[in-house]
Amino acid sequence: MDRMEMVEKLQSKANVSYEEARNALEANDWDLLDALVMLEAEGKVKRPDDAAGYSTRNRKEKAPEPRAKAVKDTAMPALARVWEWIKDMIRKGNRNQLVISRKHEEIVALPITLAVLLLIFLPVGLTFIVIGAFIGVLFGVRYALRGPDISPKVSEAMTSAQEKAARAVELRKEDFKKAGEETAEKTEKSVE
Repeated sequence: MDRMEMVEKLQSKANVSYEEARNALEANDWDLLDALVMLEAEGKVKRPDDAAGYSTRNRKEKAPEPRAKAVKDTAMPALARVWEWIKDMIRKGNRNQLVISRKHEEIVALPITLAVLLLIFLPVGLTFIVIGAFIGVLFGVRYALRGPDISPKVSEAMTSAQEKAARAVELRKEDFKKAGEETAEKTEKSVE
């Protein structure tokens, strides 16, 4: 192999300039291996550790990360996203309200966050809410959501469901009223 080929080979293996390769070979009496060792010792070899090629350096294997750190590194971003979602829901809950009204007159407007907390932390809260909602429908109470984050579709769906429930209650009231009137007529006829 002539000297020019040696310079080009060292240049490609060490990823250095032509001049650096030539100088290293000249300094090591044109011994290719010694020139490569010298360039590595000077820190001039520009090759990533995982690249294929020759090296005289003892490569240190990357120690695997402890499992706890790996879990922490993957779990922390997920927990941060969950925490951000919770904070966002609380902000939205505070901006929006649950409105309870009767005969188009507002009785109370609660922040949705408070309504949810009452539902969660009141003993048998769900039972009270279900019974209260049922009794409310019987007496013409209406529930609505209002605020900047409430979709018109949600409001319309809620209103529509309440109207259907109110119609069903009115029909049942009329049925009870008719049944009561029929019973009263029968009682009057039997008394005469």
